[in-house]
Amino acid sequence: MEQHGDEYERKKRAIFEAMSKRGQARILKMGYDNWDPFQEPKDPRERIFAPSAQRATSMLHEFYTISPQREVAQSYHRELFDLLLRYLNGDVHARLIVTFCAWVARRTTDSPS
Repeated sequence: MEQHGDEYERKKRAIFEAMSKRGQARILKMGYDNWDPFQEPKDPRERIFAPSAQRATSMLHEFYTISPQREVAQSYHRELFDLLLRYLNGDVHARLIVTFCAWVARRTTDSPS
């Protein structure tokens, strides 16, 4: 953890004390020492223009061209994009969902209803 001066700590404490009790509880849960109220926010363009986001967009457009349910699929674009992006970024939860869906698809096509 980077050491900060007295001025930093004074301002940090002032921000903390001005917060609601609920906000303070959230900070205390994560750890007051780990909290940096002066941290720069993440740039939302990083999410859109990252190579994995561009790949996800490309893959979705490819899927839309071959899908017999193109209009329905496109109506769920945001959800599909988020799942695919998380999958491409190695998110365990997304990978489990995809694996489960593939298993369900195999299971339902292999055996009669």
